[in-house]
Amino acid sequence: MKIGFIGTGSMGNPVAERLLEAGHELFVYDVRKEATENLVAAGATGCGDPAEAAAEADAVMLSLPSQLEVEAVCFGVDGLLATIRPGTFLVDLTTVSVSLVPRLVETGTTHSLRYLAAPVSQGVDNAKLGKLSVFVGGAEEDVEAFRPVLDAVATTVIHTGDQQTAVAAKLLTNLLWYINAAAIGEALVLGAKSGIDLSTLQQAILNSCGTSWVAEHDIPSIYDGSFDTTFTTKLCTKDLRLIAELADRFDVPIEVGATVQQIFRRAENLYGGDSPELSVVRFLQDTTGTSLQPGALGKDRRSSRRHAGRE
Repeated sequence: MKIGFIGTGSMGNPVAERLLEAGHELFVYDVRKEATENLVAAGATGCGDPAEAAAEADAVMLSLPSQLEVEAVCFGVDGLLATIRPGTFLVDLTTVSVSLVPRLVETGTTHSLRYLAAPVSQGVDNAKLGKLSVFVGGAEEDVEAFRPVLDAVATTVIHTGDQQTAVAAKLLTNLLWYINAAAIGEALVLGAKSGIDLSTLQQAILNSCGTSWVAEHDIPSIYDGSFDTTFTTKLCTKDLRLIAELADRFDVPIEVGATVQQIFRRAENLYGGDSPELSVVRFLQDTTGTSLQPGALGKDRRSSRRHAGRE
């Protein structure tokens, strides 16, 4: 299949690589030309704007930072609607606002496009392995027709219903992700302060009812001090704003979600928007003086004993 692939950043690039490996012909565009260089070297055709990427495509796939870029790519000057052909798949992998979905649905109707909302989950490292999960919304016949393409990049493809349900599913799974990301720092710092060896603490969490995808995926990056550089704090706060918008739309109070949004905003303010996703854990480490990197626990134990002796 000829695919116009727009947005080859940290998530889009490995997805595009998997599509090339599966034998699809790619026409790639990113506002940063250097982000497409490895794809062009692997056989993709580099394009100068979204319209060029869409011109010959049977499907156009978007993997962009937010709904702002999706709107610009679809509706802006040199946008893909200038050249996209009737009957083409328009498949958006981006985590967007549910408020954008009706406009894309309408656009799909007026331009005779097969619009699928298909946000992805499981992280950049799993994107490189072709082990993503995709929540896809749209007409059943379109989902089934496009499923072989999604199977090239994912191990799990879930048809959620219409396009809004796919976007909502991604936002809700991200809500649980961010709740767990905020909570894991509290558990690790308390465990370290209690004198539990960090490796033992990790095993206790993983083999308990308190385990989670975050525990399995993110503790190693906390222990090595990188705090997961594959995703940024500003993307977390963007998603949390979209989650709050979804909750407001349906008048559902999300008290835990609101608190987590404040926690991530604080991390963004302190460490910057481009700081790693788990800067919320770094904040707890910094404010309590407790290093969560192996080798530092002995120091923390001595500090705790001195503190206890003064009480």
